[in-house]
Amino acid sequence: MSEEEVPASHQALRLCKLGRMSGKDMIEAVVAGRMYVPTTDLPEITEGRITGWRPVTASKADGSQWLLAFTLRSLVGAYCDANPHHGFYMEIDGPWVMRNVPDGWGIVFNLRTEDMLEWSPAGLAKYRKDVLGL
Repeated sequence: MSEEEVPASHQALRLCKLGRMSGKDMIEAVVAGRMYVPTTDLPEITEGRITGWRPVTASKADGSQWLLAFTLRSLVGAYCDANPHHGFYMEIDGPWVMRNVPDGWGIVFNLRTEDMLEWSPAGLAKYRKDVLGL
């Protein structure tokens, strides 16, 4: 089996953690890339468009909700294997995720891996407002 190609979004995350890329440039690369989002069911699709989805989320003691997303197919595959009740995942464009993540949620990328990154609800809301105008 050939090694998985590492997308620019995942490389940017690693470079930022090493101090070799700015946080701003890393966020731009992650948002511009593809994300793998585990789901509890297959998405609802109408006329070729996703009209409903049930992404896997995590919550913290403070009540905040976090969307789970992965930057590598192998990482989301390992997560789904370890959590069979989350047996599906969607490969989605980052900009679509940014437009459709519910208000007040954060995103945790690559949960429980060395490449984990948390994007707080406040930070994500600021990005969506300042950059996307949402």
